[in-house]
Amino acid sequence: MSKRQLQQSQGGNTKKPKNEETAKSSSAQKREMKKERQSNRRHSDAVVEAKGLWNKLRLKSNTPEEIEELMQQVMTLIRGKVNEIALQHDASRVVQAAVQFGSDEQRKELLLEIVKEQGTLSELSKIQYAHFLALKFIRYCAKDRECVKMIVKAFKGHIPKLAVHAVGSRVVESIFVNFPPKETAMLKQEFFGPHFSLFAGGIKGVPTLKSNLGSATTENQKDSAMKFVKEIINKGISKSFFGYTFFQGLLAELIDVSEPGDIQELAPSLVDHSIHLLSTRAGARVVASIASYGTPKDRKRICKSLKGYTASSLLHRDAYLALIRLVQVTDDTVSIHKSILNEILTAQKGKEEETGEQLLVDLASSDTASKFFLFLLAPDTECRMKYFDPYERSILEPIPEIKGVCTYKKEPGARRQELLKYMKQQLVDMCIANANSLLDSVPGFRVLKEVYSNFGTGELVDAIMEICESAIDKEASDEELSVFEDPTRHRAIKNLIVCDSTKDDPIFATAFFDRLQGDLMKVARSNRGAFIVASLFNVKPIRPKLVEVLKSQQQMIKSLSNKGKANAGYNALLKALSS
Repeated sequence: MSKRQLQQSQGGNTKKPKNEETAKSSSAQKREMKKERQSNRRHSDAVVEAKGLWNKLRLKSNTPEEIEELMQQVMTLIRGKVNEIALQHDASRVVQAAVQFGSDEQRKELLLEIVKEQGTLSELSKIQYAHFLALKFIRYCAKDRECVKMIVKAFKGHIPKLAVHAVGSRVVESIFVNFPPKETAMLKQEFFGPHFSLFAGGIKGVPTLKSNLGSATTENQKDSAMKFVKEIINKGISKSFFGYTFFQGLLAELIDVSEPGDIQELAPSLVDHSIHLLSTRAGARVVASIASYGTPKDRKRICKSLKGYTASSLLHRDAYLALIRLVQVTDDTVSIHKSILNEILTAQKGKEEETGEQLLVDLASSDTASKFFLFLLAPDTECRMKYFDPYERSILEPIPEIKGVCTYKKEPGARRQELLKYMKQQLVDMCIANANSLLDSVPGFRVLKEVYSNFGTGELVDAIMEICESAIDKEASDEELSVFEDPTRHRAIKNLIVCDSTKDDPIFATAFFDRLQGDLMKVARSNRGAFIVASLFNVKPIRPKLVEVLKSQQQMIKSLSNKGKANAGYNALLKALSS
C-alpha cells in the first residue's frame, strides 16, 4: 500500500478538502454581479434579447427564410439604438451580424443611422471592438454606390489621423482595397496635406504626390506636401504598417519624387521589412529603389529579409522585379549566391517529393520567375530588354552615376559572368533532363534557348534532337500535335535555329539538318513545320546543302501551299528556296 493510501485509510489525509459550496456561491455571485453591471447599461433588455437572436442568426444551417425572419426581429430591437450599442464589445457583434446578413435596404438603414451624426463612423473606427462594424459596412456595402458615397463622406477629413492609428489604419486599408479608386480619390487627396484636400476643386483621375506637386503654385506648398507625407510615413514605419497597401502606395509615391540621397537615408528603416513590402507592385518598386540607392549593407539586409522566400517571391506577380533589381546592383556576388541562388539551385529541405531540379523547372516555366534567368542569361541590354514590358524596363533601367549615392562599382558584364558561373551546371543539367517540358511553355523555351546560346553542349542538342526525331513518324491525326505542329513547340525549334544564324559554330542547326535531311518534307508537311525548315536557310554553313536537298521537292511544296488557307509557312519556304 502506498503512503497516500495508508494516510487515507488512517484518516490522515493532510490535504484539506475544497469547500464546494463556497466555490459555487462565489461563481454565482460573480454571475449576478455581471448581470447587474449589464443591466445598468443603456438598452440592456434589448441587447440581451438581440444577443440571443445573434446566436441563432450566425448558424450556417439557417435557410434564407429563417435569416429574413431573424433579421426582422433584430432590426426591431436595435433600430434607433445602433450608435450606443455598437460601442459595447458584446452588443457590437449583433450590429455586425445585421450588416452581414441583412438585405440592402436594412444595411442602408443601419448606415444612415450611423452617419447621421457627423464623425460617428470615424470615431467607431478607432475603437477596438466597434471598428469591426466599420469593416463590415465597407465590405458588404462596396457594391452599393449610394452607400459607398455615404461612407466616403463620413470619413472625409479624418483619413490622415486614422491612417496612423493602430486600429483605424485597418479601416483605411479596407476602404482603399474594397472601394474603386475613383470613389476614394477625395480621401486619398488628404494624404498630401490640408491645402490640397481643401482647395483641390474637381479631382480628375486618381491623385498622386507627383501630380499634386506638379499643380502646386509655390515652393512652400511643395515643401508642405512633402513634409506632411513624410510625417505619415515615419509614423507608419514606427508602427510597422509595412503590410498595408495604402501605406506601400504612399511610400512608393514619396520615393518616386525623392532625390537619391533622400532614398538612401530612408533605406535603413525599410530594408528589414522587404518581405512584407513585396506583397504589392508599389511595395516591390520601393524595394527595387532602396536596393538601387542603398548601401551594400542595406542590400545585405534585404537578402537576409528574403531568406527562405526566394522561390515564392520569384513566382509572385510583383515581387520578382525587386529580386532581379537586387541581383542587378549587388557587387557581392558571393553573398547573392549564398542567400538567393542557393535557395533555387539546391533541393529544399523538408520537401521530399520536390527536388531542387523540379523547383528549377517550375521557376523556368513561370511567366515571372523565368525573367530572373533571362535577365542573367541574355548577353546584352538589347537582347535582355526584349523579354520585359515597358513597366519592367522602367524598374530595371541602369542607374545614372550620381556622386555620393551610387554605391556599386563592378561592371554589369563582370557581375553577370560571376553569377552565371554559379548557375551554369545546374541550368544545363535541368535543360537536358527536362527539355520536353520546357518546350511546352513560352517562358520555358526562352530559358532553354538562352541556356543553349550561352552554354550549348552536345548533350543538350542531343536531348532536343531526340524529341524532334520522335516526332517525325508521328501521324497528323494523333490527338497530341507533334513538336513541328504545336503552336508553342514549333516556335521553340525555330528560335533555336535562328539563334544559330549568328554563330560561327551552329551546333543545333547542323545537327537538325544532318539527322533529318532525309525527312525534311515530313517536317514541312504542316504550315508551322514549313516555317522551321525555312529558318534553316538563315544558317549560312548549311544553306547550300539545304537547297540541294529541297530543290527537287519544290513542286510538292507549291502543291501543299495551294491546299489550305494557312500557307504562309510554305510561301516563306518557297521564297527562301528561290532566293
